[in-house]
Amino acid sequence: MASRSSCSITLPEIMFLFNRSLHSIIRFVIVSVMTIAMVLGWSAIAHSQLPSLPTAASNDPRQAPSGVTRLGMYEIASVHSPLDRNLLFEIVSPTVFNRSQPPDGSLPVEIRAEEITQRLIRALDRTNKAKQTPVVSIAILNKDLILQLSDDRTTRPLRLVTVTEPDGDYHGKTLEELAQEWQKILQAEVERINRLFSHEILWQRIVQAMQISIGLVLGSVALWLLRRTLIRKQTALEVRHQEQIAAVKQGVVKRAEGETSTTIHTIETSEKKTDADTIAHQRSQFLETIRRQFSLKRQLGIYSLLTWLLFWAFILMWYIGIVVIMYNVPYLMRWSKDALARPLALLIIWFFISLVIRLGKTLIDRLTDVWTTHSSLPLSETQRIALRAATVSGALKGLITFIFITFGILHSLKIFNMPTSSILAGGAVIGIAISLGSQSLIKDLVNGCLILMEDQFAVGDVIEIGDKSGLVENLNLRVTQLRNNEGKLITIPNSNITSVSNLTRLWSRVDFSIVVAYENDPKQVLEILKQVSKQLYSEVEWRDRLPESPQVLGIDDLSHTGMSVRVWIKTAPMEQWSVGREFRLRVRQAFEANNIQIDVN
Repeated sequence: MASRSSCSITLPEIMFLFNRSLHSIIRFVIVSVMTIAMVLGWSAIAHSQLPSLPTAASNDPRQAPSGVTRLGMYEIASVHSPLDRNLLFEIVSPTVFNRSQPPDGSLPVEIRAEEITQRLIRALDRTNKAKQTPVVSIAILNKDLILQLSDDRTTRPLRLVTVTEPDGDYHGKTLEELAQEWQKILQAEVERINRLFSHEILWQRIVQAMQISIGLVLGSVALWLLRRTLIRKQTALEVRHQEQIAAVKQGVVKRAEGETSTTIHTIETSEKKTDADTIAHQRSQFLETIRRQFSLKRQLGIYSLLTWLLFWAFILMWYIGIVVIMYNVPYLMRWSKDALARPLALLIIWFFISLVIRLGKTLIDRLTDVWTTHSSLPLSETQRIALRAATVSGALKGLITFIFITFGILHSLKIFNMPTSSILAGGAVIGIAISLGSQSLIKDLVNGCLILMEDQFAVGDVIEIGDKSGLVENLNLRVTQLRNNEGKLITIPNSNITSVSNLTRLWSRVDFSIVVAYENDPKQVLEILKQVSKQLYSEVEWRDRLPESPQVLGIDDLSHTGMSVRVWIKTAPMEQWSVGREFRLRVRQAFEANNIQIDVN
């Protein structure tokens, strides 16, 4: 008994450690993908001082690229602040219908906007180095109105923007009015940059960022300690849960182990002596074990929910802290808009996907609970359903996890403007290649699902598969494991199971046949068999194993060896071997008492 107890504790611990490691690997991969996606989203694209024409913006050169609005003969693009990418004003250029071959002297509006942005970045650098606030002024260069930046460190002003006729036409203003409007906008921007980069404000913002960083670290430590406490309690509950699952499984197997002798030929066990009260007590104990198991699962679900909330609280805390720091520190304001775009969209997508997965798993557990705890079903069926439910629910949970994670990956790729259709096509090709290389594995999984759905057999059944027979000790989507009469563990891939004989499904039967000599009176032989059958059926200790009275079919065959007499005895599942042994013993004693001769040829 001691060795059995230690084994039952060790097995759940091994399964628990395996599940924990698998979940950790999956969580690590998901978090890594999210982190890489965020880094890509935050990365600024480096441009040269004079960028070339965009060739990959669109497959059709006649279409306007991203960020450009086309209104008839004009195309509009936005100019943003080099500090925090706030909108400053919009510029206009004549429409370029074929960007692969632009007209001579025509500059696409996105190239013009990029040039202005690069000049504003140079203006930002000059503003940081100047002792006094630089001045934006209006000047004339080659008969064109321009806005230029003058500072106390250089003698040559920096040309910022050229005000063109399309600009004035689009905005409905004269060039002088538009130039004065843009001058005020740029001057206010220069003064704002100069103020933010002053030593006093800059140092104040840096100190605030450091305080926020320290708060993030302390908050992370507190969340980590709380999460560690929850994980410890969850680990203890998980071990208890695995022990109960092992106990349920072991109860079915133990109940079946002593009953598999005659058909598998030669396992000898002591006969069970159970009455109706004992069976009812066992059934109530089993249902109570199932209820405790689901109670533990609900507690595990609560701890898992709290751990999940702490995980997302950690991510949200760091995200908000980083965004606040980027909005406060002037050197980081350039990427503050990016921090609110793609990373926030990724967080929202994966939060709701993980939430839907958790809700789906909870719904599966609730349905499994309702499916398993049937008070009207017999004990054997309740045990079968309990063991089937664990495998089916695990398969369903894995399926919904795969579906929603795939959905999340595709939406995440859309955020980065990646062609999901091409990825799906490539994935389909790879999937076909993998399926061709692992056809047997796919067949195993499909056939395993069919076995579970159709309830062909379950753990604790005695089955025959081809020339293999034994007690089902383990059943999953890939393999079925049998224990034969010699104690050998036989592993059969589910794809190899084309036909199966279940010897213990719902009810079983003893097919008793015996050949008696011609010298015996046939009516006397049949009467003796009927008396033995009635006597066996009338006893309380055997009545619960016999749903109905044995049927003496009569003389089944006549041959030169004698008369073959057959009796059918319908029994409860797994009881045919003990009933058959008892019936044979009583027939032997009755024949001896009445001088019935058995054929000895």
